[in-house]
Parts: sequence; C-alpha cells; structure tokens
Amino acid sequence: MFQWFLHKQNIGGTLEVQAFYQGKRRCRVESSVRWQVGMDLGFAYLIDGEWRGGSWPELWERDRIDQWWVDDYEKSDGKFGFPSSMLGQIVPLDNDDFAGNLSEEELRVVNSFDYFWDEYRNAGAPAVTSVGYGFAAAALAEETNGRLVSFDGAFDDIGHNGEFADQFLSWWGDAQMKFYGVDAFRW
Repeated sequence: MFQWFLHKQNIGGTLEVQAFYQGKRRCRVESSVRWQVGMDLGFAYLIDGEWRGGSWPELWERDRIDQWWVDDYEKSDGKFGFPSSMLGQIVPLDNDDFAGNLSEEELRVVNSFDYFWDEYRNAGAPAVTSVGYGFAAAALAEETNGRLVSFDGAFDDIGHNGEFADQFLSWWGDAQMKFYGVDAFRW
C-alpha cells in the first residue's frame, strides 16, 4: 500500500516495512503472531535499506467506569459521569466520537469491544513516519473490520472520524502529500 502510494507520486525507491519487538534487537515478527494487549510491536520504515522512521501501534484495554465516574455523576446531578448501575462497565463511546458516521447498530458493536488499537500520531514527524502511521492504522482497521478515529483532534474539522479503511485511504495519502510536499519523501 505504501509502495503504491510512493509510485503514484512518481517517487522512486523501494520501501520495506519491518515488524519488530520493541526493546529487543530488531527481528522479524512471524506472520502467524497475533497481537495481544502489551505485546509492544513496532514497525520500521526503510527506503532502499535505510531507516526512515517507525511507528508503534498498541492494543489497549478500554477504560471501565470506576467510583470517580459515579461520584462525578452524583455531584453533577447526572450531567457528567455515569450512574452506579454502570460501575465496572466499559466507558461507552458515543456517535459524536465518530463524527456521526456510525449507525446505532455499528455503535453498539464498537461499544461491545473491551479493547482498542492506538497508533500514536507524531505530528511534525518526518513525512515517511507520518504517512506510515496512517497506513498502519488503516491496515489494522481493515484486518479487524474496525473504524479509524482520532481522539487528538486530527480529524475533528474534516468529518473523517469513524471511517472504514477504504474510506480513510481514499483521501489520507493525498492529504499527507499535499501537506508535506513531494520533496519530503525523496531520499
């Protein structure tokens, strides 16, 4: 996918993406490995054999409603937090988190999962890394039939939260190229 993107922009070179275990000497991760919470895999982006950046998607458990949420609910007369009947349940997401792009059923499915994937967006990182994190996030969404959503404001004003991988990929690469410019990808 990333190589196709570079060729589409008439940028030469061969891209290689290597999965590795963090904190250890970089070694290939077997394709049969399935990610688990706390596994700490990373991706290295090499162009013509030279390292150009990396990304570190992680699988996290979703927060659960604890006493703090219940206390907040009671102190605010129900405006904030959650009632005691929800103590221990997963903190639910609402459709506003997805720019209104999910149906009631899709939102129910999203809220049935007790985990989420997180791919750290390093704004201001080298172009290769920035584009790479988006492609890694899209690959995770595609593999899990999941949705892409940014909770750091990256998509807030452009209506792209909650997209499937194919929807995200229809604009992501071109937007990054426009932002960084072709020269940022040349080596």
